[in-house]
Amino acid sequence: MNPKKIKPFLKSVSEDLDVDQSLVIDIYEFYWSNVRKSLTTVPYPRINIENLGVFEVKLKTLDLTIQKYKAYLNKLDAANFSKYPKYENAKKRLDVLEATKEILLEERERKKQIKISRHGNTTGDMEEKGGDS
Repeated sequence: MNPKKIKPFLKSVSEDLDVDQSLVIDIYEFYWSNVRKSLTTVPYPRINIENLGVFEVKLKTLDLTIQKYKAYLNKLDAANFSKYPKYENAKKRLDVLEATKEILLEERERKKQIKISRHGNTTGDMEEKGGDS
């Protein structure tokens, strides 16, 4: 997929919709700023963007990022006034990541329960079921 710039489409879109070019630019910037924000803040484990697909958070990557933030927070001194904004920002980010991890784990557990209710518990051994004997 090749990235497209707005300039080649700006005039034709504004003429087709019969609106000012600045309005088209504002809508374009608003949409993509929200896309960037949702992808960087990770409020949910799965983000669907129309015509681009679904972006999912991997649990392993999420765990590594949480560990990095915890190590970073341990290094920062919250009592130091000049470093407090950095500490507060990292703490908020860590809280969002941990909330996302909880949502992801709940979703996995819910899927597991649905699978068990549909197909029964299929994780048992063949010996327990009286297999080939």
